[in-house]
Amino acid sequence: MTIQELHKKALEIADFAFINKFKGNEEVAINKFKEALEFEKEAAFLAKEQNIEEPTLSVLFRSAASIALNAKEFRTAEKLVAFGLSGEPPFEIAEELRNILEDIHFNRHLLLQGINLDNSEIQMVFSGQDTAYGLAKSNEVIQRLNTFQNITLRTVERKLGKPFRERGNLSKEIKESFQPYISVPRAASFAFTIRLAQPTNQISIPGTERAIEIIDDIAENISLINESKEDILQQRITDKTYLRNFIMLAKELAPDGDNINLVGLTTLRNGEERRIPFTRKKSDFSSSISSFTQEVPQQTETKIEVTGRLSAADSEKSNIRIIQDDGMKYSVIVPDGLGDIVKNHWEATVRIKGFVIKPKVIKLIDLDPIK
Repeated sequence: MTIQELHKKALEIADFAFINKFKGNEEVAINKFKEALEFEKEAAFLAKEQNIEEPTLSVLFRSAASIALNAKEFRTAEKLVAFGLSGEPPFEIAEELRNILEDIHFNRHLLLQGINLDNSEIQMVFSGQDTAYGLAKSNEVIQRLNTFQNITLRTVERKLGKPFRERGNLSKEIKESFQPYISVPRAASFAFTIRLAQPTNQISIPGTERAIEIIDDIAENISLINESKEDILQQRITDKTYLRNFIMLAKELAPDGDNINLVGLTTLRNGEERRIPFTRKKSDFSSSISSFTQEVPQQTETKIEVTGRLSAADSEKSNIRIIQDDGMKYSVIVPDGLGDIVKNHWEATVRIKGFVIKPKVIKLIDLDPIK
């Protein structure tokens, strides 16, 4: 076969492999990538033997290295990148080869830790006056990415049937099994792709197949909260503490309507997209919080709203302190499930809402940062 015929054959098989990869047929995809690799390698080395000029030679080695990466033949991919860089490739092709080499090193790192990245992914897009094409105010994005990670790991614990963990560290097994990985930011207002780690010895979650089910659960619950369907959400999250935690974390993720007016979520499962425009503003969560996350107040308890600096008091007893500008201090009792939210705002100025249960002691209902 000629170089052109070998290359064409390799691309045809690789296209078939990519289709199976996006459908979740991982084993079929890898076998097809390996088959395509043999044709592309032969084309590249035949071009080298025949002294084919650039950029054809480096393009063939780049293609072969990319196919080898998808086939999880990392050592072979590394060698092919080296062959591609050993000549005089054009600058753009050389940069693409170096990018493939970085991907190889990353995947080898995951392999050594026994981790694969699940084929399912969720794309998160931010838009609003604090975003531009490819740029965003860092605190708006970082806070929401941290919140999404909290939502992910709390979802895993809930699906495993674990009691809500108020204190103590997340188990190493769960953290390593479902750790979110994010892509380099992309220009699309401002966007990330998030994929979950999937170790080869991944712990089993009853009723789920793999990390892909966690993403589906998160997406569905966020869709429900966005549409104010808390009654259905309550049927899905029956544990009151987990429900309280999810609603408050969803509020942290939600747009404020000004700086961020949209948090767009797109899930990709087996090649099929589902788009969720999360547009419900933080200020619209009051009814959800009061209806589904709080105990009924005692007749002697009155509502109060206090603004001040938030600081830790006694985390073991779930107590915090808020200090007003005039020096007035209140102790604040944090109900189960709200610790994740409180920790996000240590030493920040916040507005809290709650019930006075005795002088200068408040039971927390809701919390908002003052920007």
